[in-house]
This record gives sequence, structure tokens and C-alpha cells, in this order.
Amino acid sequence: MRKKYLLTLLLAFFSFLSAMAAVSLEEAKAKVKDYAKNTLMLDEYELYVNTSNISKVNVLFRDPISVPSASWVFFLDEQPKANWEHNASIIFISKSSGNVTRTKVSFFPEDLRNWTKDSAQNKISKRSNSFEENAATPEHLSFDSNGLLLPNQFTKTTKSCNNAYALIISGGISSSSNHSRYWNDCSLFYQILVDVYGYDRNKIYVIMADGTSSSEDLHLSATGGYMSSPLDLNGDGINDIQRSATRDNISWAFDQLASRMTSNDNLFIFTTDHGASSGNLCLWGEQMSPDQMLTQMQKLNNYKSISVCMEQCFSGAFVNPLSNMSRLTICTAANATETSCGATYIDPFVYHWAMAVSKKEAADTDNDSNISMLEAFRYARNADECYEHPQYWSDGCLGERQYLDGPLVDTRSISGTTTSNIVRRATVKITSTTKISRADVGYQSYGKIFLKSGFKVSNGGKFKGTILACNSSNTTSNNLRSADVYDDYDNEEFEFNPEITDIDDEISEVGGIEVYPNPTDGMLYIRSGSTINKVIVADMTGKVIIDVNGGSDEVELDLSSNAKGIYVLKVVSENDSIVEKIVLE
Repeated sequence: MRKKYLLTLLLAFFSFLSAMAAVSLEEAKAKVKDYAKNTLMLDEYELYVNTSNISKVNVLFRDPISVPSASWVFFLDEQPKANWEHNASIIFISKSSGNVTRTKVSFFPEDLRNWTKDSAQNKISKRSNSFEENAATPEHLSFDSNGLLLPNQFTKTTKSCNNAYALIISGGISSSSNHSRYWNDCSLFYQILVDVYGYDRNKIYVIMADGTSSSEDLHLSATGGYMSSPLDLNGDGINDIQRSATRDNISWAFDQLASRMTSNDNLFIFTTDHGASSGNLCLWGEQMSPDQMLTQMQKLNNYKSISVCMEQCFSGAFVNPLSNMSRLTICTAANATETSCGATYIDPFVYHWAMAVSKKEAADTDNDSNISMLEAFRYARNADECYEHPQYWSDGCLGERQYLDGPLVDTRSISGTTTSNIVRRATVKITSTTKISRADVGYQSYGKIFLKSGFKVSNGGKFKGTILACNSSNTTSNNLRSADVYDDYDNEEFEFNPEITDIDDEISEVGGIEVYPNPTDGMLYIRSGSTINKVIVADMTGKVIIDVNGGSDEVELDLSSNAKGIYVLKVVSENDSIVEKIVLE
């Protein structure tokens, strides 16, 4: 009996020692923090713990991770404020030995909203994000007690933008990662489109998170709580979110756009929230690849231009695929291999881009009172002080003549008398018979400026014609040329900027002959300030292949049946004649 009693005491003693040796939750937290600081060398992190008796951790977009027996379970976000996908860890601390086991992941647990976030400020030397550090809330914007953007941020325009459509996409992945800044991003752009540019709300498609469901799908970054995403993005009492962010619903939106848009219409596409390292855009529980997005966009047979702004991580992966679309400009917050930067209230790149196009900040570098896609990108890139590297691509010069209410006119014909200071800009050509009196007038074109009979500058007026260079990052053109015409222009002589050369082929004097396009893929157009009498085209051997009489001031030639190469064109009009080489491509 005595032996049995002693054995019982001995077992109780060892049980007591074992209990004394067990690792408590606070001790486990301390071990994880030490591991994050001294082993992973993290500047900043966020720590979550799951105290439920779970056997596996279900992390988004990967196989479940088994939990070792008798372990504390932690999720370590190694790049807080970065949009997903990025570095993170599932860490297990043995309750008996205190040993640390780490599994690297690139997304978060599916049920993260049920985990407990450690309240300590786990910041050692915060990464560069002065956007977050310098202000509690972004300048120019106001937010409610939940941290959501308030309506009426902008003075409402009285104009209507009838040829403009928009598609706004925010996936969010799940409620725990659908941060309120993504709702704010979308609300900000919706307000700008409707209030600043006069978009028709019936031409804006909004695909966000879980759509019109009443479930709590929105994580409030400012308070830590959850709520159902408000469906009204601009406070007018009308629901704007139409469908959940799935591939099927994005396909539906592009079907709608394809059936409605015409060759005179422009489309603006905005995406925000998370991206994957594969380049995919994260949606609500699923993903869309750049090629899948391109397939949807290729449904659009009729449009004038498309502009795209993307905030998500690895968004630069969309640049090359989408560059297959003609008449498109795209700018992204990050390159193809990096995460994008977030903040509590709004994403920094989105904020700066929006402040540029809304004219809240001085982004109008060419002083034409409009903000082009290139100007908006340059302003956002230069103002963005985060660790991301914004990207830009445009179809030729499109981005610098493309605005949220559409691109510049292709051609502009101007006549009458001008007595006030103005700037006129066109893509292909400006044709003018304007009389300029007591005014400072500028004509700017990416193609040609053609001054026809009747053009005159008098009474202290001044005219400056400029052939604009293409400043797109994907082009090597840097040829900016200009010519000035002053008071009492006598129709015979320009006063040229001495630094400008080879101007006569681009700015034609009164009575001159205009030939375009050159190079050409077949069709050639000839216009003159006087009647064209003769047009001759010969190959480089001198063989005449076209010989026609004119009779009007315009002639069209079709060279498409001839071999590609260089030809010589001669045009004789009543007042002039030219000989010019033509390149047939």
C-alpha cells in the first residue's frame, strides 16, 4: 500500500514538472517575435494566432497544412500593407519543447477573420511608405467613422460625357482580405467619372467582392471590424455595385460592352485589390490571368480607345499581353515581379493618379487644361514614395493625347476669325484658314499643320505651330519641331526657331501640297490649296505606274497592287509643284 501511494505521488510530481515545463501562449508569442526579428530579419510584421483545436490550416490557393500535435498555431504576415500575393508564414510552436516550425506561404488562411491579431506594434524600422507616415488620412479626401470615403468629394460637372464607358473591378479574395481601401479606391474613381467627367452611370459596370450579397464581405482597416460593402459608391442613393467579382461576371460585363460600344466610344478599366505572383488578378475566391483578361477585351470590336489603370500586386504582368490591343494605354502600380503598396485608407498609386485626373494636383505639364493618361501616370509615379515601380505602355503616342473623356480629335479644321488666346491640338492634322487678330494662338499636332489660303495673322497677333514629339516610354521618337508666325504675316515666310530643322515637310505654307500618309500600306491622299493638274508616280527605275489628271484640290491613289518599296511622286497644281519619295510598306 505504501509503495502504491509513493508511486502515485511520484507520477503527480512528474505531471507537475511537465505542466511547469509547458510553453504558454505568451511565451509562444515571444518566440515567434524573436524568430521574426532575429531569424527572418523582418522590419515590420503582423502576427495572428489561432487558439482553436485545429488539425490543419487552409491557406488560399494551396494544399492544407497539417498542424503538429500539441502546437500553438500562428500566421505571420511578413509584408503588412502590401497587397497580396507576398511573403508570409504559418508558424508552429511546440507546447512541450518550444521548438519553432515554419511553413512558407504566399497567401493567408481562408478563415483569417476568426484568428486573433496580436495588438502589439510589431514595427522595428518601418519600410518606406511616407504616404502612410505623413498623414492620418490622405490630403484632399474625407472619410467616415468606418474609414470609408465620403460622397461629394468633387464639384459636380454640368457636362455630359456621352461616348464613355467604364469597368471597375475589385476582387478582395475573401472578407478578411477585402480591405476597405479597395472599396475607397473604387468609390474614388466612380465619383471622378460621374462628378468630374460627366459619365453616364448606366455606362459604368461595377464588379466587386461578393456583389450585392448582404454578408459581411468588407474588412474595415481603420477599425478592424467587418460590414457588408455599401452598394452605393457615390452617395446618390442608387446602388452601383452590380455583380460579384468572378470570371463569369467579368465576361458578362465585356459582353455588355461589346453589344453597346461603337467606334466613337472610349472605355476606361480600373482594377484594384490583390494580385498573384503568377501575374493573375485575384477575384472573389478565384483568379483571372492576363491572357484571360485579353480574351475578354478582344470581344470589343468597336471602340475608339481604351485606357487601363491597375493597382494590384504584380500588375505589370498585364502590360505585355494587353499591348496586343490597338488604341490602348495601360498604367500599373507595380512591375510584374513585385507587390504594390497599400495604406489604411486608400492605395497610394491610386490616390496620386486620381488626384491628377481630377485636377486636385498640378499634373498638367503641357498647360492644355486637360490631364492625359501620360500626365496622370507621370504625376503618380513621381509622387509615389512607396517601394513599388509603376509601369506604363501606350499604343504609340496615344497616352499623351488620351483623356478620361476620350482621345484628341484626329483632325481639326479651323476657319473664321480668332481674337482670343487659344491652343488647338489634333492627332493627325490641323487644317486652318483662320484669321488671327490680337491673339496668341497655338496649333499643336502629332501629324501635320496645314495652313490654307485665307490664313492671316495681324493686329499684334501671334501664331505658333508645333509638331509634337511622342513621349511614350515605348517609343524612341523625340523630334519636337515648331514654327512661329507673328503680326502681319504676309503668306510668304515663316520665322523659324533657329534650333528647329527640317520643318517644311510638316508645316505647309499657303497654297502648298499635302501628301499623306507616308509611309503608306496602299492608300495615298493628296490635297492642295489650289487645283491639282497632274499626278505621276514612278518606280525607282523611272517607270511610270500612275499618270492621272486632277481637276480638284484632292486626289486619292491606291498603290496596294504594287510591290513594296520606294516610289517617286510628282504633283503639279495651279500654284505649286512637288517631287517626293513615297514608301509603300
